[in-house]
Formats: sequence, C-alpha cells, structure tokens
Amino acid sequence: MKYQHTAAIAFSAVLLLGGCATQMSSDPTAPTGSPAATLTLDEFQASYYGSASGGSGIISYQGQSRRFSIQGVGAGGAGAQSIDAVGRVYHLNSLADFPGTYTGARSGLTLIEGKMHERYENQNGTVIYITGKTSGLSSSLGIDKIIISLK
Repeated sequence: MKYQHTAAIAFSAVLLLGGCATQMSSDPTAPTGSPAATLTLDEFQASYYGSASGGSGIISYQGQSRRFSIQGVGAGGAGAQSIDAVGRVYHLNSLADFPGTYTGARSGLTLIEGKMHERYENQNGTVIYITGKTSGLSSSLGIDKIIISLK
C-alpha cells in the first residue's frame, strides 16, 4: 500500500511539472515595437552539461524570403528536444546584418511537450526573439552561442 501511495504522488508530481512546463509566462526581455523581419525555425537540441543544436529556417525581410541554417553550442542542461518556433527580428538594417554569431540564455523544462522563449543578440546589435513549442525530454538552464548562415 505504501508503494502505491508513493507511486501516485510521483505520478501526480510529473503531471504537475508537465503542466508547468507548457505554461509560458510574460517575458520582460521580449522586445517591443514592430519587428524588422520575422522567421520560422525548426531545430533539434541535445544536451548533457554541454549542448549542441542544429536546424534551419526561413527569414522574411522586406517582402523577400531567404533560407538559413543554424548551429549552436552551449553550457547547461540535460536531455533532447525538437523545437518548432517562430521569431521576430529587431534592429535589422539590412539582410547582411542577419548572419552571424548570436549569444543568448535559455531555461526551460520539456516533459513530452513544452513551450519556449529565447532572446539572442549578435555582433551587429540584431536581436532575435523566438517563441515556440518543444517536444522531447529536456531540462535546460544555460547560455548558448548560435551561428546563423544564409543559404
């Protein structure tokens, strides 16, 4: 009987954590105003203390759409997740300012499904704010460097 009670409490805790992981709070770091561009992104991230990620997306800027690739490394977290996201790009004066190395911080928990939001900034002052859905099993807390290249 004692083991059934413990199992029920553990199962309830997992459900509560899963529910919390799928809630996205209002983020005070989200840029305000109209974005210069928008993007879509499909990415896969795996981590165990360090992290690696890769993916691709499409940026829409001044009526043009361009494909891009993304590769990243980071510190912190454990697990693996896929990310399906959209983003807003700020302080983009030309498409030439979009590629580069971006730095950002991440935190989150994905138990089967979750939501994420991240903010990145590159050497040109271009800011990307990404929100999306995650799937997998992952706990992340750390910093990232991503490299974006236009195709």
